[in-house]
Amino acid sequence: MKKYKLAAALMACMIASAPFAAPKVKAEGNNNSQTIDKAQIHSCLVLKSGVPVPSVTFNYTIQPGQAVNGTDNTHDILAGPDGAVFTSNRSTTASVSFTPDDTAADGSSAPDEAFVEKVLTVDLSKVTFPTAGIYRYIITEEPSNAAGITSDSVSKRYLNVFVNKSVQNEEDKFVPGAFIVRLNDGLPDAEGKADAAVKSTGFTNRYSTNNLGFAKSVTGNQASFNQYFKFTVRLIGSQSAWENNTRVKVSGEFDSQPSENMATVYDADVMTAANDGVEYVTLSQLIDGRDFYIKNGQSVLLTGIPAGMGYEVTEAQEDYSPSVKVTGDTECTNADSKVTDRSLTDDTTLSFLNTRNGIIPSTGVSAAFALPAAVMLAGIAGMVLLLARRVKRMKEKTSEGNGIE
Repeated sequence: MKKYKLAAALMACMIASAPFAAPKVKAEGNNNSQTIDKAQIHSCLVLKSGVPVPSVTFNYTIQPGQAVNGTDNTHDILAGPDGAVFTSNRSTTASVSFTPDDTAADGSSAPDEAFVEKVLTVDLSKVTFPTAGIYRYIITEEPSNAAGITSDSVSKRYLNVFVNKSVQNEEDKFVPGAFIVRLNDGLPDAEGKADAAVKSTGFTNRYSTNNLGFAKSVTGNQASFNQYFKFTVRLIGSQSAWENNTRVKVSGEFDSQPSENMATVYDADVMTAANDGVEYVTLSQLIDGRDFYIKNGQSVLLTGIPAGMGYEVTEAQEDYSPSVKVTGDTECTNADSKVTDRSLTDDTTLSFLNTRNGIIPSTGVSAAFALPAAVMLAGIAGMVLLLARRVKRMKEKTSEGNGIE
């Protein structure tokens, strides 16, 4: 799996920041803590910069953790009482959905990466805490099996809530104070603190993709440089329902409104319908098969194909000798006018070359008339020479008859 480096702006997904320093609550706590009845858990999705955000949903649950007795060097952990819910639906389950309409933010120190972050809010306002202490809840993310998604390697986060004693109207009241989200279920130290290395604000998932491009060239003394060729791109492999709305970006150098010409067999309106205004295509469209029309020197680039999905790129047969060169992921089947890869693992370019050679009509005409023309010119030259000699003889005879020496 390719290793990503997150930008400074993304560090919020990895490093916790409690609202304030965790108070010492081993005895009965203190009475000057701010009341906090909501805790936030972040759900972060990392992807390559420039790749459309996929359509994917992550599911979460919250449940009380188990009580653990502390030691001289560690603090007790109490089981979180019932009543903690997610604010999105007032339930112990919640979902976070990412869609192509979301905007990914580029990281300042990692120009090749971007991220989208959403927040899960845990409501503790209805929880009754019986005494001061540190209470634990477990928040679990369900791993996603969507194509290209790598779920966080740690599926659980441990929400430690610090509950402190306050006195109001001569009655004890225990209110939630600070909270810390941990990567593991270890015990805090005797002061209730946790090392920075085990802190987190939530879950970080990744969307891995690859790019697929194809280009067209023609060569030969009978090749048409204005002819449009039809290419069909089909994605193969995983076809989960979530993929239907996920988009792939389309770019490259091709005509949005290809024109008809004598060499092209496709109607202009058919080619225009395929090429005009296309900026994105969905995975659903690519799974069904998507056509593009390009000519010599033109190309199409598809950005954001989920890693692990495969492809078929087929060029419609024409009166040429086809060939194709593959760069990038070369673990594929190359059949000259069709390339098939069961699992795309790298950015890949397909260079299609069509060759057509033959006898040029103009050369044939010249060859056909070259010999007769030479014979004719030789004949004319001979006649001119004979005529010149005859004229010379006649002049010589005339001179002899006149006695001219």
